[in-house]
Amino acid sequence: MNNSPRQGEKSELAVASELMMMGHGVSFPFGHDHQYDLIVDKDGTLYRIQVKTAKQEEGNRYYIQAAADHYDKKYVDLLAGYSGGERAIFFIPVLEASGNRQRVTFTDLDQMGSEENRRRANHISKYRFHEAIDRV
Repeated sequence: MNNSPRQGEKSELAVASELMMMGHGVSFPFGHDHQYDLIVDKDGTLYRIQVKTAKQEEGNRYYIQAAADHYDKKYVDLLAGYSGGERAIFFIPVLEASGNRQRVTFTDLDQMGSEENRRRANHISKYRFHEAIDRV
């Protein structure tokens, strides 16, 4: 993915576009003094989303650089990662974030070997918008 100065804006628009295609309303806050980039209206409930450009770590695993303690849970509900290309957007509830990097794997569950690997993996099936928002 291109690291141009506008990449963050491209990621924000990609996430907003996907949410709108799902039928949700999306708003952008005015100004840059917010911890969130988007507000999504899902069935009359508003959620604040901080968008990050995701990077490939290894194989089918992607991460966003987002220190868990940097975002106040009173002001941000979800972290969203957008990697571009063929990979989908993922959403991580801020309450589940830990450390400096938030990771999601796109590897098929049946290719992960042991049940322990499947249990520990942050599999994309738990980090699509509707699955993640249910845990906020």
